[in-house]
Amino acid sequence: MTTPTRLLGAAIISCLLATVAHAEDIKAGNLLISQGWSRATPNGAQVAGGYLTIENTGTLPERLLSGSTAAARKLDIHEMALDNGVMTMRALDGGLFIEAGKTVKFEPGGRHLMLVGLAAPLHEGEQIAVSLAFEMTGTVTVPLAVQGMGARAPNPPTRVEAPKAAPVAAVDDPDEPFFTHFCHSKAMANITVSPGRAGPVEIAIELEDSEERPLTTAHGVSVTLADPDQGAAPVTAVAEHRGADKWVVRMNAPQPGRWTLDLGIKLSTNDVVNIAAPILIR
Repeated sequence: MTTPTRLLGAAIISCLLATVAHAEDIKAGNLLISQGWSRATPNGAQVAGGYLTIENTGTLPERLLSGSTAAARKLDIHEMALDNGVMTMRALDGGLFIEAGKTVKFEPGGRHLMLVGLAAPLHEGEQIAVSLAFEMTGTVTVPLAVQGMGARAPNPPTRVEAPKAAPVAAVDDPDEPFFTHFCHSKAMANITVSPGRAGPVEIAIELEDSEERPLTTAHGVSVTLADPDQGAAPVTAVAEHRGADKWVVRMNAPQPGRWTLDLGIKLSTNDVVNIAAPILIR
């Protein structure tokens, strides 16, 4: 093979490999959706974040209503908010308002898509598709390029026209788990309470370090539940380590309401991180 041919072959291979490193920009109506990406997840992980940028180039406001994906059981739109001085994650039940001529960003540590109940682990280099339902534009299918664990930003994108997609089907499950995210400067935790209604519940905990990578070195985790508004005294239980970053504890939340969940993460013999935040029991 001649040198020019080798160079051409290398360039072609490089381009082919690059196609899995980023997702395409999407142009749908007055919306430009760019830089769609997610992170690889370890085996057994039940949640993943989705990040992207939405620009409304029109003269009228738009609203992102909901989303879905074949890669997970459900997709929520989440924002980070301070609750009694603790940064917590909450779902935007009324959707996300996008002003005319404005851009909104979904990024680590801030507003994001939350994929709950992953069908399979996400692997670096692959793409997953999410369907986003907008009030005026309709449903738009957006690819998310899966980056490595701990990635902070996507690779540069390209641009294509958006394909049409089917409407998002609504799901109403009274036993649907409650999910939230706890943040601390030293550690983070994805918390799933199932079922999300009053009675015996299982609390599954996935720990992350400050870079949002799986935290596998914790020495122990304790969970305290309390409902002071209804006179429920605090009850503490020690979580069982299920391997790597995963911990599970079974407790009782006998009545619906706004409970307080206090998580104690033992990082070392002399270093314990305590994070308290509200959870909703239906």
